[in-house]
Amino acid sequence: MSALLIMGLSAGCSFNSQQSLSGSPSDNSPGYEYATKTVYTPAASTINYQQPPAGYKLVFSQLLARHGSRGLSSPKYDDISMKIWHTARQQNQLTETGKALQAEIQRIMDANITMGYGNLSELGKREHTGIGRRLAERDYELFSHHSDKKILVEYSVKQRARDSGLAFIDGLVSANPALQQVISAPRANPETLYFHKQPQNHDYQEYKESDPQLLSTFDTLFYSQRMHNIARDVLSQIYTVEFIDELAAGKHSYRRQDETAFKVYNDVDAMIQLFNLYQIALGMPDEAGDTPWNFRQYFSPEQTQWLSYVMDAEDFYAKGPAFKGNDITYRMARPLVQDFFQRIEDVQQGESEYSLVARFAHAETLVPFTTYMQLPGSDQPVSADNIYTRANNPWRGAEVAPMGGNVQWDVFRNEQNRILVRMLYNEQEKPFKVSCRPIADNSFYYDFTELKRCYAM
Repeated sequence: MSALLIMGLSAGCSFNSQQSLSGSPSDNSPGYEYATKTVYTPAASTINYQQPPAGYKLVFSQLLARHGSRGLSSPKYDDISMKIWHTARQQNQLTETGKALQAEIQRIMDANITMGYGNLSELGKREHTGIGRRLAERDYELFSHHSDKKILVEYSVKQRARDSGLAFIDGLVSANPALQQVISAPRANPETLYFHKQPQNHDYQEYKESDPQLLSTFDTLFYSQRMHNIARDVLSQIYTVEFIDELAAGKHSYRRQDETAFKVYNDVDAMIQLFNLYQIALGMPDEAGDTPWNFRQYFSPEQTQWLSYVMDAEDFYAKGPAFKGNDITYRMARPLVQDFFQRIEDVQQGESEYSLVARFAHAETLVPFTTYMQLPGSDQPVSADNIYTRANNPWRGAEVAPMGGNVQWDVFRNEQNRILVRMLYNEQEKPFKVSCRPIADNSFYYDFTELKRCYAM
C-alpha cells in the first residue's frame, strides 16, 4: 500500500456508504489472498498454445515484466509495527500472544537489512530465471534462426528491476548457452519504464497526492466499519482492548524513518502495517530460514480476501482503469506502447538488430501499460458515483500484476513480409482489446496492420 496515499488521510474518518461495498469478495471464498504481492506462477503451458498459420515464422519477441518477489521497499511497515508494539509494551498492554510479535518483526527487519530493502528475494530471482528459461525454450526457433541478432535488456532505474533482468538472462543462458554472446548488460530506460516519476508526468503525481475524488474514495475504502471491525479482531490477538481503544481514538503518533513528520496511526492503520508484513513475507520464504514466517496467524482467509480487495481498489484507482472519463493513471504509458509498436515496425522494415527486447520495471509500469492497452480485465473504469468492487469489475491485482507479472509479444512474419502478433500475458495467450480483430474467430494472432488501426498507432 502507498503510505503517502493512505496514511495521509485523517485517522478519524468514518465510513459513509457501507452498502456500496456489498459486492466485494464473499466471506465464504476459500484461501488466503495477497493482492499484487502474490508470487509468480505461469498461467499456461506451451503445449496449449495455438500454432501460427502456415508460412509464418517467429522473427522477434519483446517482453515487459514487473520485478520479481522482493523484500520491503523501505523501513516502513516493519518500523511502524515495531514502534506501536513498543508503546503497548511500555504501557503493559500486550497479550501473551502479542509478546511474541516483537521477535517476528525483528526477524523480518533483519532479513530485509541483510538482503537490502527493496531488493529481490531469492524467490524473486528464481521467478525471473524461470521466465527467461521458459522463453528461451519455447522460442528456440527464434534464437536458432536469428543467431546474429542481439538481445536487449532494459530496466527502470531500480536495482530490483536490474536484478530481475540479470536473473532473466541467467534463465535464457541456462536454456541456450549460445545466447550469452549476444546479450549486453542491462541498460536503464526511465523514460519508458519509470514514467510515473518523470517531470513530464507531474500531473499524475499531483493526482496521487491531492486529488479530492481519489482521497475521498480511499477514505471510503480504508475506513469503513468493516475495516475497523477487522482491525479490532486482528489487533485483539496482540494488544489489550484498552490499547486498541487508544489507537482507534487517534491517541498515538509515529514517525517513519524516511519521513520528518509524525502521523496518527489509528486501529486500521496499525492493522494495515501488519497486513503488509503478511503480504511481503510470502515472497521471502528463503530469507525466513528454517522457521517460516508466522504473520499469517493473525488473519483469517476471509479477512485477507477483504483486505486484498481493498488493496486492489487502491491500485485500481492509483495505477489502473480508475475513474471513467479520466485517463491520468495510464496515458503516461503511451510512449512505452509506442516503443512496442516501433520495435515491430523496425522488424518489418528490416531495420531491427534484435531478436528479443526485454524490459523490467514495476507494477507502476505494468498496470498503466495493460490499462492503456485495454487488455481483458483492465478495460473497465468505474463512474465517480459507483465504487470499484469485485462484483462490478474484473480487475484483480493478483492476475494483472503479481510479482514477476509479464506481457510478451511474439512477432511472426511470412515470405510476403506480412506481420502477425501474438500476446502472452503471464505466459498465457490472451486477446488484445475487444475492438481489435484477430485473423480468425477465436485466434490469438493479429495482423500488425490491424493492431495499428485499433490502437491508433
